[in-house]
Amino acid sequence: MRPDEKGTGPLTVYMDGQPVGIAGGEIPEISLAAEGPVEAVPSAVFSGGSMTITLERAGEAMKSLTGAWDAICTTLERAGKAMARVWAVYWGALEFREAMRWASVYNRPLAYRYRHTKKKRTRKKYAKRILAWYREEVL
Repeated sequence: MRPDEKGTGPLTVYMDGQPVGIAGGEIPEISLAAEGPVEAVPSAVFSGGSMTITLERAGEAMKSLTGAWDAICTTLERAGKAMARVWAVYWGALEFREAMRWASVYNRPLAYRYRHTKKKRTRKKYAKRILAWYREEVL
């Protein structure tokens, strides 16, 4: 493999404005578990190439990412519930369409009354009757 061609240099870690270490190709693993509780150093700066990050900015960025992820999860949950409602309406309409086909052949007076009624309330009543007949007789 060739070296990275992006032009990024070695990673340099600064604490209190003084360079602490340089990682060339491989980043050494740092473990704080053996040292015990360590207080966060607010002036630590991580610099690599053209990128400089302080611990405060990293903490703020993580809080911002956490808030954004919570918003995304909430939006996806609402979208899922909305899609479930849309599918329920779709399958109900599909079932009624099939019921109307069956009623137009096997229960003609009921289908005729539904089709030739102008009032929405009366059509709704006949739609309920057609669905009840379809679920009882056909299904």
